[in-house]
Amino acid sequence: MAFKIGRWGGWETSSPSSPTVPEVPTVQTTLPTSAYGQTIPVVFGKCRLPAAYIWVPPILTVTSSHVEYWDTVTKTTAKMSARLRFARPLVPDSAWTMRKLYANGKLIYDGSSGYRQKGLKFNVYDGRSTQPRDPTMVREEGETNVSAHRGYLDIVVVDFDIIGLGAPPVFEAEWIQDGATTHDYDNFTTLSSVAVNDIIPVWEDLLFFGYTEPGSLVRQFSIGAQREYFSISQDEFSFVFHGWRYSRTLNLLVYLGQDGGGNWKPYLTGPTSSEIIATGANVGSVLAVLGTVCLIDGSSNAFYVGFTDDQQLFVYLADASSILQTFDSGVAWGGYTKFECLTPGEVRGSEFDVWLCADTDLVKLTFTAQGTFKSSTVVATFTDDLRYAVYDDGDLIVWTDVATVKRVNGTTGAVEFTKTVPYQIETYSSRELGDPDLQRLTDELYFVASSTSYFTNLQTGETRSISGATSNPQTFYYDGQTDTILTKTGLGVPQRLRIISEDGTQRQLSDFLEVLMEAGGFESSEIETINIDDVIDGAVIDVTAGVRDIARSVCEPYSIAIFERAGKIIFKRAFTDGLFAIDATISAAGDVAESA
Repeated sequence: MAFKIGRWGGWETSSPSSPTVPEVPTVQTTLPTSAYGQTIPVVFGKCRLPAAYIWVPPILTVTSSHVEYWDTVTKTTAKMSARLRFARPLVPDSAWTMRKLYANGKLIYDGSSGYRQKGLKFNVYDGRSTQPRDPTMVREEGETNVSAHRGYLDIVVVDFDIIGLGAPPVFEAEWIQDGATTHDYDNFTTLSSVAVNDIIPVWEDLLFFGYTEPGSLVRQFSIGAQREYFSISQDEFSFVFHGWRYSRTLNLLVYLGQDGGGNWKPYLTGPTSSEIIATGANVGSVLAVLGTVCLIDGSSNAFYVGFTDDQQLFVYLADASSILQTFDSGVAWGGYTKFECLTPGEVRGSEFDVWLCADTDLVKLTFTAQGTFKSSTVVATFTDDLRYAVYDDGDLIVWTDVATVKRVNGTTGAVEFTKTVPYQIETYSSRELGDPDLQRLTDELYFVASSTSYFTNLQTGETRSISGATSNPQTFYYDGQTDTILTKTGLGVPQRLRIISEDGTQRQLSDFLEVLMEAGGFESSEIETINIDDVIDGAVIDVTAGVRDIARSVCEPYSIAIFERAGKIIFKRAFTDGLFAIDATISAAGDVAESA
């Protein structure tokens, strides 16, 4: 029997369906060019100017869907990383600060007010000879294929979502030469003069909870408004409190309270009510001294993990109406003598990870979705004890007790770098640095010591410092998305700290003329300015025109004469008398005027 095309076993088949044709991406990937064409401008003082795209890896567009109640919600992201070049400093090895950043004219970062668009991540390079390769570029291209950021003002934006813009935007930035940065401490307006003992930030909601032991007060503060909204006293009394945390999933507070018999147990309470919703089983032995804790939110519950000073581990599972103990080692766990830090790691559907600093070991603890212990893995062992760790995109950044920082691959345990830092993170019982799960870090960890603020880059381990911080630091927490530090005064009044970039001072025109000529190859001994006291904000120039041509165009509106005398280039203001100019700048013998 013969078969026709379109038949199967003698039966007619339905018409073949049309092939699936991919939709045209909604995001255009054509890059805008610099407004200055191919010429990178040279800058002095302060300026605002657009960037040229130097490097962009493939832009990844991802569409995902999830169900909320009965609706299917689809979300599309198109994340772009890019190396942006703005200018070349006129003065080699000068220090520059990026004060503001714009995308298509919209302000996305303001260093003068502490504003940063949600999710914005970038690294700034001011062109000095000490500037390194960018870690994002190194990961994408390999270290040998990436140049360091020297000689130019560059920014590398990381995973910038351009889906709402439709295409890679035109970036502009405001740059300040030798821009001063200051510490701006602002006290919160409070409803009570009683000290705040604990601070629990909720960064995404721009608020934090505070706890005051006298009166068992739970207090709520607005970070943006810098004031206390309300306070309420808890129903149940405990002698001592520890480990306050807030669950976003449950909208509940969790803490450990010690009763008159010396037993610690967890309490679950509402953030805006005095009701104690539930309590859990006791922790460890009577009169135990607690270490640190961390909270991990699940899809419908929360996990509360902690340890005692005698190395007992415990885990509680909390939901909207109960808090149950799901793991308690009962004795010192793992044979270690000192635990220092707990850091939340990856959360998967059926399990979650917590990273533990235990003596010289970095340990990954894995628990099930029911909060029971599943496994432990020593990922890396060092020669020095560990003090602190943060989780960053699958890797761990750890600080040791000998003032070093290391980045460790979370899978292989390989050390990606080891750097010395100019500060020492203390042991958990005495440090003022907030626990890792209460920070919101993007690119850097913040630390304060010796009246200096330190920012350590999580990708490179490099540390920058800003002097002028308090000499008496209290507990502090850092939000990298808004560049905000929460702390308090010595009397327990909450404070917001921001590192403010000032707008730069005006500069002498004579200074600009001198460095301009030096950039053209003249020695400082060959340049002289006379009677020039004008000030300027800054300058953006194209040195391909030649420094003499630029100098003439600058000096003309200021009635400044340019001439040579005895091998020197001299800039001198002409005397004037009403409408009559008396050019007394050039000598009758020996001076050669600069031709127009």
